[in-house]
Amino acid sequence: MKSVMGGETEYAISARNKSGRPIEQGPLLQRMLDHAMQTLGYSSQSSRGRFLSNGGLLYLDAGLHLEWATPECTSPFDVVRYLKAGDRIVHRVAMSFKERTGAADVFCSRTNVDYLSKTLWAAHESYQHDVPPAELPSQLMPFLASRVILGAGGWDCTSPGLRFTMSPRAHFITRLADRDSQHVRPLFHTKDEPLSRTGSHRLHVACSESLCSETANVLRFGTTALVLALLEHGIRPAAPVTLVSPIGAMQHFALNPGWRACVTTEPRRWISAAKIQRHYLDLVEKHLELLRMPDWAERVCRMWRGVLDDLDADPARLEATLDWGIRRRLFERHLERRGIAWSSLRWWNVALDRLERVWAGASQKEPFALRFLIEHDPRLAGEHLRVAKWLANHGLDWSQLEALAAARDEVFELDAKFGALGDAGLFNALEAAGALRHQVGLDVESAVTEPPPDTRARIRGNVVHRLSQAGIRYAAEWTAVYDHKHNLALDLNNPFETEERWSDRLREGDVA
Repeated sequence: MKSVMGGETEYAISARNKSGRPIEQGPLLQRMLDHAMQTLGYSSQSSRGRFLSNGGLLYLDAGLHLEWATPECTSPFDVVRYLKAGDRIVHRVAMSFKERTGAADVFCSRTNVDYLSKTLWAAHESYQHDVPPAELPSQLMPFLASRVILGAGGWDCTSPGLRFTMSPRAHFITRLADRDSQHVRPLFHTKDEPLSRTGSHRLHVACSESLCSETANVLRFGTTALVLALLEHGIRPAAPVTLVSPIGAMQHFALNPGWRACVTTEPRRWISAAKIQRHYLDLVEKHLELLRMPDWAERVCRMWRGVLDDLDADPARLEATLDWGIRRRLFERHLERRGIAWSSLRWWNVALDRLERVWAGASQKEPFALRFLIEHDPRLAGEHLRVAKWLANHGLDWSQLEALAAARDEVFELDAKFGALGDAGLFNALEAAGALRHQVGLDVESAVTEPPPDTRARIRGNVVHRLSQAGIRYAAEWTAVYDHKHNLALDLNNPFETEERWSDRLREGDVA
């Protein structure tokens, strides 16, 4: 089996000018992209952004985010190398931009959600495959719904309190399947943009999140690629684990780490996320030799089983390995320093959920907020007294609400800083302190400038380097490079192209 895969990361970026005022988002990102093209050296013009000499693409997406797309890779370990290379490239651009412009501050983060505005940043995945696209949703939905055990961790935006979740994005998923991932949030993305002319298809996974852990990142790409390999060989694994409500299951799994969180399958039996994942893993391991899986498959299976074993034994074992475990421990310690026990969040959430329902039931136009309770809004006076009494029965005092609201703002800020690039990132600080166990042994620095050796990205990267160095006017896309000086077009439709195949003239419609 040989196929290509790749990942995309949208970065949350903000900056303040010399006077300390925020720089408007649109102009800021365009200036940063322009600055990147001036400072990164070898890069090409494309219809979306700039391809670099390592074969990847830096661009502004439709949602006004700076985005990095890795070059085409043949292993999940390489995908993660190039994702991390993108982090380094964007961070270096940001620091150079700050120095060049005299900006007071530039903040870049591979974050997932802004809890105040409920803005999302994406982290999509792409896989080449030969499965009939119509067969994918039913076979992959149980897998994707249960894959939240590899989630980023954070807070449930739908909660008025502090409800921890393994996957913040899971609570934004509103549809089972849709071609659109910009205006709606589907569990399965039906978009099939091949980016080749070999007859293969492209699976675009849009329900995932930006992760910092190398282990988690390798598993999200490696496990998905292995499940696709099963499907390519005619194995249909979903029947025993087909979910009654995939979206509901995903959200339930996200809120309940460990084996205790169970949902119902179509055969009407209870099942946990770990058991669904084990079902797919067992089938992959059973067919490793028969399906001629790639050389990285056995290592990914060992990692996959190890995480599932830890999750079943004690989710706390993952607090130094997976993003959600690291985040949860970080938040728990912060709340403890504020005098708020992690176990008390459960009761606060029940109480605040009730008050929010009362608020909504009274047809209030304003969305419910904790400040209404802190400011003793008369519209909630009667109900909050009943809730306060209920809390007292669980050892909590209504007067602690203000401290909870302040701590809520603080952990939201910690969440934003968790994935920040450079020394500002809490994940990076924990890693530097030796507090984490997530690395899988990757040479990231070489990936900043060098393309993968075994896909068309090698040709693209080398051509970008050569033509840029020669000062030749050209443009690059995923499937072609256009040399405008010599009126030549380089065909890269084969993802595994090994030779430069130039035609002697541009096709009609080719653009600069």
